[in-house]
Amino acid sequence: MRIILLILSLFIVNLPAADRDTIAQISPEMTKALNKGLKYLASQQKPDGSWSAQYGKNVGETSLCLMAFMAQGHLPGEGEYGKVVGKGVHWVLQQAKPSGLIQFTEQSYQAAVMYGHALTTLMLSEAWGQTRRKDVGKVLRNAVKLILQVQGPKGGWGYKSKPQDGDTSVCVMQVIALKSAQDAGIYVPEATIKKALTFIKTRFNEKKKMFGYSNTNIDPKLIGSSAAGTCIMIICGEQDKKFTNESLIPLHDIMKKDLDKSQCAHKAYFMYYASVASFLSGSETYKPWAKMLDEYLLKKQEAKGSWGHLYKTAFCVLAGSLPYQYLPVYQK
Repeated sequence: MRIILLILSLFIVNLPAADRDTIAQISPEMTKALNKGLKYLASQQKPDGSWSAQYGKNVGETSLCLMAFMAQGHLPGEGEYGKVVGKGVHWVLQQAKPSGLIQFTEQSYQAAVMYGHALTTLMLSEAWGQTRRKDVGKVLRNAVKLILQVQGPKGGWGYKSKPQDGDTSVCVMQVIALKSAQDAGIYVPEATIKKALTFIKTRFNEKKKMFGYSNTNIDPKLIGSSAAGTCIMIICGEQDKKFTNESLIPLHDIMKKDLDKSQCAHKAYFMYYASVASFLSGSETYKPWAKMLDEYLLKKQEAKGSWGHLYKTAFCVLAGSLPYQYLPVYQK
């Protein structure tokens, strides 16, 4: 942990003053709320290291919970929740298949296999990037190979581990996983990412400056897909501002008008992607977003520390923890 804090402090010193201010922006109230969220997640971990919710044990939700802890500096064996993270990572590694797919095969509901696989690949990328554990690296490399193998003909991915071109949500998650792995030192062909971004751009609605779920139509219930599309464009360094700066505007407007008054069906998902996109866009964009996010999260947190289901709580912790910059994929 001391090494991580030292690296982080050196990273902060070399940032412009405005960005240093952004990193230090988490309020005492929000810090308390985030810690309470982690305490709740820790209390829900199963003895084997997994988390189990509405769909039973699954690698995706477990990985999301693990990233919530990692976002605040807790690594396997390090930090207050080092044992929690260690057990969770161990359970995830046990679910790796010879094909590279990471899946809990006894899960009753298996429709979103590749979404869970991508979340797990992302988590392992972040864990390996900070620990360089050989067992994590081995599973990670195979997981990345599988994602590369099942990219669809147009550049997308589906929910099953075979070549398909699916919706914006599942495609974005694969690219984030690949970018994280790439940043951690795993080889990922630039052509794969470029092809995926080109595919995601076909979902962009020029008039509304938003990304659609399965085409250019903007479904108010699925606006999380627009946040996801904007987020991955920014993470990948897209230069056309209509896909980045301009597409952030409607996301901020949704929060300004009150997220609860929108028809958004996946609010935690929306806040996570919009938060990452805003944070990576710099202080001027992030500060007003952070104010709205903090007010919403503080208002919505339940007495036990959760924000609803486990995955929602994990997404909320991740969204609120960005200024800590412990996870490499979210660093500027």
